Amino acid sequence: MVKKPNSRLMNQVFQTKTYEMFKFREDNRQVKNRHVSKLTEKMLSKGWIKGSYVVINEKGEIIDGQHRILAAMKANVPVNYIVERGAGFDEIRGNNQDKKNWALSDHISGFVKDNNPNYIILDEFLKKFPDFRVTEALMFLTNSSNAVERTVFESGNFKVKNKDVAEKWATQVTSLKGHFPKGYNKSIFVRAVLKLLSKKKEFNFDEFLRKVNLRPSMIHLCGTVEQYGMMIEEIYNYRRRNNEKVNLRFL
Repeated sequence: MVKKPNSRLMNQVFQTKTYEMFKFREDNRQVKNRHVSKLTEKMLSKGWIKGSYVVINEKGEIIDGQHRILAAMKANVPVNYIVERGAGFDEIRGNNQDKKNWALSDHISGFVKDNNPNYIILDEFLKKFPDFRVTEALMFLTNSSNAVERTVFESGNFKVKNKDVAEKWATQVTSLKGHFPKGYNKSIFVRAVLKLLSKKKEFNFDEFLRKVNLRPSMIHLCGTVEQYGMMIEEIYNYRRRNNEKVNLRFL
């Protein structure tokens, strides 16, 4: 039986090679094997990373430092750790919220395991439309061309507006892949199309797609959302009389 840390010594830095006392939580970020390998090489030559320690709770669950523990196990060096009583997923998320090494996918995975319905929908959407990144998926699911603030996303407060509309729009944009493989899933193009779909009722995507099929050479890479709006308007109005042309410029 694994001996539990003495609760009277909370926040004291301990050292151990009893690796089996550490328990890995499913709601922590996904383990990056490459990162573990780099840490292992460092520990093989220099031992435990000086000045660092991992954080576990009183159950031995790893709150922060799972990559360092795995590296220490491979390098056969002792782990420095402290115990934070009652720590759980909120602390895992809080510790890593401002760290670049916590990817967006890590946050999604954590909230999915925490049964957050909006992040479950987001996870399913990304699996259904793998060509789009998280940034674009969030815009589709909020039915808006506005980016979701990272602080909102990382705090678990992202909300899906309409899943069916999101999937319809994502399917439409994906239909351009054959004619526009280098740009159909790029952020500024997706933003431009979503701006039209959400704000220009006169814009009919099926008609736009027909015009692209007629003149595929007209669709090309642009540098800004506004330039894409101008390009889409030009394509959309192809073969329309002057009095029938639709203004799709952004305000």
